[in-house]
Amino acid sequence: MRRLTVFAFLCALLAACYGGQRTEPAPTADSTAPVFTAPSTTLSPSSTSPTSSTTTTAVETLDVESLPEGASLVLGARDVVSVFAEPGATEPIRAIEPTTILGTNTVLVVLEGPRAGWARVMLPIRPNGSEGWVRTDGMAMFVVEGSMLIDLSDRTLSYRVGSSEVLTTEVGIGTDRNPTPTGRFFVTDSVTMANPDSTWGPHALGLSARSDTITEYNGGDGIIGIHGTNIPWSIGQASSLGCVRVPNEVITRLHQMVRLGTPVEIVA
Repeated sequence: MRRLTVFAFLCALLAACYGGQRTEPAPTADSTAPVFTAPSTTLSPSSTSPTSSTTTTAVETLDVESLPEGASLVLGARDVVSVFAEPGATEPIRAIEPTTILGTNTVLVVLEGPRAGWARVMLPIRPNGSEGWVRTDGMAMFVVEGSMLIDLSDRTLSYRVGSSEVLTTEVGIGTDRNPTPTGRFFVTDSVTMANPDSTWGPHALGLSARSDTITEYNGGDGIIGIHGTNIPWSIGQASSLGCVRVPNEVITRLHQMVRLGTPVEIVA
């Protein structure tokens, strides 16, 4: 049942790039994803150490305003996350599951705080740009260094750590009919394809972004991703249904370097 659920989600994410092809086997588990194990208050170490160009640092207490340039504060769910309209509210406005449909621990990027046990966070839901307040008690808290910028006009993606540009590449983007959405998002999943020569390349990064025109695929939510391709001529073209295509060697590097919770800004 879990494998079928994963496969359905993968179709939901990747059909937004290739018009509903559903032949890709379920991805393998990603050993680089952090695991949050209660009741510890620090981030459990992943089985793969971060590379020298990007790190994930566990912290006990930290305010987003005290972070160094280019770093982000990220919360990791250990249980269902109640989201509130404001700090101190008693009735939640919604709940976020502790894992994504791919089985990755849910992460939320902090925009403000934490203060007095509350933090304002970005939410991986519709509509794009959704925010809310969550209690930080019982959640893992860690710092992610690095960010991505996707420029739809230039059709480029750049990955930076601090003031250093680590990687820049040409990308394929959505068409005018099904455009790649713009805004501030973050990485929610990082998966490895069972077949590295598949339509979607060897790896894919799921984003908190949702398509503005496609709302459902096999129970999924029109989730936008960054992935490889076995159609290299499509790089640089506006030919997808919203996802961002990169060369296979680039998605492999991103899969190795980019942590869950990494901010991704998409500009027109």
